[in-house]
Amino acid sequence: EAHPKLRPVDTASDGIYLAGVCQGPKDIPDAVAQAKGAASAAMIPMASGKVKVEAQTSVVNEETCRGCGFCVQVCPYTAIELVEINRMGWPVKVARVNEALCKGCGACAAACLSGSIQQRSFKDIQLLPQIQALGVK
Repeated sequence: EAHPKLRPVDTASDGIYLAGVCQGPKDIPDAVAQAKGAASAAMIPMASGKVKVEAQTSVVNEETCRGCGFCVQVCPYTAIELVEINRMGWPVKVARVNEALCKGCGACAAACLSGSIQQRSFKDIQLLPQIQALGVK
């Protein structure tokens, strides 16, 4: 849960809300009040038809992706899947990121052997000069 007093129905995972005794022992009026709060919180993205996504999601360069699947294995949010595309007349598998599920942890970018996955605003071309400025070789 995010905070038991300030945000009692929210959790650290988007789209998951707590209500009633799944959070801890409660009496019936508190459980009903939390259920109403959880239902209201769940209605916000459904009513707007949009989901807020993390700004630091990963991006796949499908031109250089080898489709090895390491990124799929290391992603703790199951935000990456291998999809089949047509490359020069041949069907090949490449990674594709579901931005609604991606939390921008960077595990996939670190695991990518071909360097085809980068994070928005944290690309290698931006990070490597910063590391070199620290004197790390």
